[in-house]
Amino acid sequence: MEKENKLKIILKSVIVIACLIALVCLILPYQSSIDEYRKYLQENPDTMNVKEVDLTNKDVIDISILENFKLYSYAINNTNNNSWMSAEATINFVLTIILIASIILIILFTLLNKKIITIIFSVLLLGSALLMNYDIVSRGVIPSSRYTYGISYYLLPIMAIIMLASIITLMVKGRKNKNK
Repeated sequence: MEKENKLKIILKSVIVIACLIALVCLILPYQSSIDEYRKYLQENPDTMNVKEVDLTNKDVIDISILENFKLYSYAINNTNNNSWMSAEATINFVLTIILIASIILIILFTLLNKKIITIIFSVLLLGSALLMNYDIVSRGVIPSSRYTYGISYYLLPIMAIIMLASIITLMVKGRKNKNK
């Protein structure tokens, strides 16, 4: 029984730690500038890059998910009647909200021992991370001549898979223990 409790504590800890890493992923680089463009941004750090959302060249050397969120928030209402751009911004705005909400709710429901709901939000987190990755690649934003993949591009789906695997293991072990 003590061994089972230790495993439960370890798996819950893994989920919470993965969630904390996922939260940090929101501010880590999602896309990183490269080559000459990176050099240009570094040489002109105070030049305004996206004046409308107050981003300088220094801010866009490495762009986080939250910085992209700022851009999408602005773009939703300022697309100059470009419905494609508005739709694209809205999709990414919603995906980012799903990411953030899922991470927070996974922590909450893990601590409350609500396994099924935790699985649902883990699947939502994984799905939204993969959709966001697919979208940014399919639009040609990354990889491009200016940007490549940042650490969060890889780390967020990995954390979601770790969370999902841990909660499923927790459920399976719990059911085996009930059947004994």
